[in-house]
Amino acid sequence: MNDIYGMEMSFKFLIQATRVLLVNNYDDEELKMIYNYAVSLDNDILIDYFNSCSLIGFKTDLDLYLEIVEGMIHIFEELEEYEKCFVLKKKKEECIKIINDYKN
Repeated sequence: MNDIYGMEMSFKFLIQATRVLLVNNYDDEELKMIYNYAVSLDNDILIDYFNSCSLIGFKTDLDLYLEIVEGMIHIFEELEEYEKCFVLKKKKEECIKIINDYKN
């Protein structure tokens, strides 16, 4: 997804996911769609997020992604869907590793 169109569409999805989660008005389908998207991203895309800053208030787009992942972990903990929490926590660890490896 290194092309500009792909990154733009990916970023738009992050913005929509953030809005849905912040408003706290989502249905099971929206939550499933956001979860599936969040866990499907590979390291190349996460690194692209780290190297992009599309929204004021976030250092990188990866920070926005992390906020979404953390919000979803919280939601799935409340729903007692611990398998999904485990997968999301692994994604969070991947992001933290990217931040630590590439921050310099």
